[in-house]
Amino acid sequence: MTELLNLDYYNYYLLAAGIITLLAAVIPNVFHKKWLTPPIIYLLIGIVIAFSGSDYTDFDIMMHSNTIRRVSEFVVIVALTNAGLKIEKPFSWQTWKYSFRLLVITMPLTIVGAAYVSWGFLGLAPAAAVLFGALIAPTDPVLASDLQTSSPSKKDLSKIRLGLTSEAGLNDGLAFPFTYFAIYLAANGLDYSQWIGEWFLIEVVYKIVVGCVIGFLAGWALYKLIFNITSENHHSKISRGILSLSLTLLPYGLTELLGGYGFIAVFIAACVFSNREDKVKHMDSLHDFTEEIERIFVAFMFIIVGVYVSATFNELLDFTTLVTALIVLLVIRPISGWMALYKTDLSSFEKFALSFYGIRGVGSIFYLMYAFGQTNFPNAYELIHVTTVVIVLSVLIHGFSAALLKKKLS
Repeated sequence: MTELLNLDYYNYYLLAAGIITLLAAVIPNVFHKKWLTPPIIYLLIGIVIAFSGSDYTDFDIMMHSNTIRRVSEFVVIVALTNAGLKIEKPFSWQTWKYSFRLLVITMPLTIVGAAYVSWGFLGLAPAAAVLFGALIAPTDPVLASDLQTSSPSKKDLSKIRLGLTSEAGLNDGLAFPFTYFAIYLAANGLDYSQWIGEWFLIEVVYKIVVGCVIGFLAGWALYKLIFNITSENHHSKISRGILSLSLTLLPYGLTELLGGYGFIAVFIAACVFSNREDKVKHMDSLHDFTEEIERIFVAFMFIIVGVYVSATFNELLDFTTLVTALIVLLVIRPISGWMALYKTDLSSFEKFALSFYGIRGVGSIFYLMYAFGQTNFPNAYELIHVTTVVIVLSVLIHGFSAALLKKKLS
């Protein structure tokens, strides 16, 4: 007798992917300007799914670290393209005068502070503590998108939105040297005199320069190819989805092949490509497509995080882990940000907003999985737990309070 039902697991995966895609389309619109942000909803959905049975919760992150790394990597580079397209004047000092301080002062202070606190409270080994500081320092370009500057065609004079957008665009790439410092530390030991020179020349100088150069050239070449070589009549016929993916994948892949930092290249390429006021409507369509892709993967990632939170709830509720996460979010980042912005022309509210909203998310997941793939780290599971708690608390604290901030910015 012919079986009418095909209960192959692959079909379940397709159904789940369709449902998640539908959620990504509906939830951001339903909860627009509400207290609950989409990542909070996705976390709750993941927790509800986990209650369905142990089949969904019985997994080891370390066994799937490479898959998690690749998915989070793709989400971040799409978000970086989106951030770069949003910046109206990417090569003006006015665009960078606040975020430059956040990158040069706040980010290193956050790394040192988070490393010290995790070493003192959680007892992490030095390499693990430095890795925690590095992965938790960048403002996430994915979750910060709700507070970033508007689409390319809309004028946005908010210093807060512009600062968060430009900071998130670069500091994910600039966290790489510090992540590699932790990797060198774990692989080679505390005697840094044996490897500090190699780390600086390769991981700091060479890879940053390659990322900047390839990003600039790729953005310029793609713009010339699309808008100068092709005729005006063909511009509207070019698929925005295909072009968006090209702008994301081409500079990233080329830079990574040459050993540079692809995150930096993607952001710079998007900035160079979009730096044309006469093509702003075309940039809008590119921005819209990348935002849609970003929404789908954010839904997927945070549903999985919700499942993991439910599965490891007892470990995540550890007192020292919670205290460490709260100190990072509510003390170290805000104070470091305020110190960087102290002698600027920003109002007290603007300084507070730029200091407080250092949102942690998908970028932290990527760096954690990336580092685990390079060498063995002590305290691996403690690192996973504290990183998860920081991300979840950031989603909740920054998510619930973002509604108030958006009202002030509107």
